[in-house]
Amino acid sequence: MNSILMSSSLLSQSDASPGLMLSLLQRQEVPVVLYDGPFLVVDDLDELGSEMASQYDVILLLAEAPGSELNAAVERIQLTLPDMAIVVALPDQPAAAVIAQYILSGVQEVVSLGMTTLDDWHQAFQLALSRKQYESHLKRFSHYDPLTQLANRSLFQDRLEHSLLQNQRRERGMGILLLDIDRFRVVNDIYGHQIGDELLVACTQRMLDKVRRSDTLARLGSNNFAVILDDINDADCMQRVADKLSQAFNHSFTIGGNEIFISVSMGMELASRVTYDAGQLMRHAELALHQAKRNGRNASLLYQGERSPADKVRLGLESALHHAMDREELHLVYQPQAIVDSGVFVGVEALLRWQHPVLGNVPPSVFIPVLEDTGLIESFGQWALEQSCQQFADWINAGKLSPTTKLSVNLSPRQLHQGDLVTQVQRALNRSGLAARCLTLEVTESMLMNNLDQSVSMLAQLRQLGMSVAIDDFGTGYSSLSYLKDLPIDYLKIDRVFVKDIVEDANDAAIANSIIGLAHNLGLKVIAEGVEEAETLEMLRLFGCDQYQGYFYSKPVRADEVIQLLAPE
Repeated sequence: MNSILMSSSLLSQSDASPGLMLSLLQRQEVPVVLYDGPFLVVDDLDELGSEMASQYDVILLLAEAPGSELNAAVERIQLTLPDMAIVVALPDQPAAAVIAQYILSGVQEVVSLGMTTLDDWHQAFQLALSRKQYESHLKRFSHYDPLTQLANRSLFQDRLEHSLLQNQRRERGMGILLLDIDRFRVVNDIYGHQIGDELLVACTQRMLDKVRRSDTLARLGSNNFAVILDDINDADCMQRVADKLSQAFNHSFTIGGNEIFISVSMGMELASRVTYDAGQLMRHAELALHQAKRNGRNASLLYQGERSPADKVRLGLESALHHAMDREELHLVYQPQAIVDSGVFVGVEALLRWQHPVLGNVPPSVFIPVLEDTGLIESFGQWALEQSCQQFADWINAGKLSPTTKLSVNLSPRQLHQGDLVTQVQRALNRSGLAARCLTLEVTESMLMNNLDQSVSMLAQLRQLGMSVAIDDFGTGYSSLSYLKDLPIDYLKIDRVFVKDIVEDANDAAIANSIIGLAHNLGLKVIAEGVEEAETLEMLRLFGCDQYQGYFYSKPVRADEVIQLLAPE
């Protein structure tokens, strides 16, 4: 602790001279030298300046009584010298309520001028300083990212608002740059999250080397960063900063003995182009970042001024999807599955469809990614699960389907990693009365590998309830063959990309044949997707494939058409 800064400006004018104040303290046996350093008497709080922060640790405010004037003084000190501990000294012993009031307002200690020993003053100042240090620790914990030690989203937002206010007042330019590390999820999937964290720290250091000390570099999320750039007046200046940051990633990182190559995408906007509005500034930079990613990543773009047609379509889809369920625009279709050898019907796969009143039938490849990005997939997926279970139970109860047939339902990545997925599935079965043995849940290969331990645990719990698990689109995701023997699964579904050309393409035929052989050796059944020709089905029969689905048997149809397909001619 250095020294004490004392303010007497809150006492009556007749007592306000520094000489009288020193005499007052001396009469109470408080020496001029307090805790290894002199104190400075300040008659006017407006004299306080930021240069004093490095000279003093504690400010002692002398006041005649609690009140608005003292409150204003405390607030002014917090704004001017935010790192300084504040001790308020009142003529009489303050009541507990008064002490609590000032502690809550940011004062670290409230004492009486009646204290008569140096030890009392020493203890008061030391307690105030300790409290301030603890508060600073908490503030840093809540305002800084623990991994990179950069400002977090909360502090970034505060600094952005402050920067906008100051630069607008001084008629100076500024801007923000949003940065994403491209394909960072792949690094986590391949090398693990510890290597991913070490890579983030290494990336942070490279970025800090390229920005000015006056700039604020913040981590907003997993692989998302932002830079507040003061004194940036035009697009060329901002582009030069972006180029420097991009160049920092031109050479590889060596993390844990692994050589890792990455690139970054950036979106930028200038404050002067949005009249210094923080919300607009962030939105424009985010749109520019999204455009940079759509353009192939490893690029930096300044906001173009107007949303692209793709952006407008995306925003329109998001809005429409929020209302699609309430407006009953969603429905399910079912694609039959059959045994390869006999053609006997064995079940259906339920598929979600969206019939928009204006756009018509929106392809799943268009609206499913939007559902994933917005988080709506969780509620939509639960709706699809409950509706399809109820429909399948109704068919079985009516004697239209055998109790040995199966319903297959797709799970999205978000659904798979929901903590209450098992409860949701059990609820759907209970409400519909469908037996668990009749339900197969389909997950993609890449979904499993995104968080393997959690995925295995979740699927094992689902299988314990009696249902089956299938890996969908097998062969198109990660190379997970080494994990296949330990996964709690029952079926592999060969993606249509390896099925549709097996008659003409020897490579596709070899891949399909290998997957079937591998699955059978592991005790798994195989379902081929996208079977459209008799020749393709015959080839699958020769390979020993168990089941198939595709246009050769039937395209996906509505519920009332499923039973018609099974009716004898």
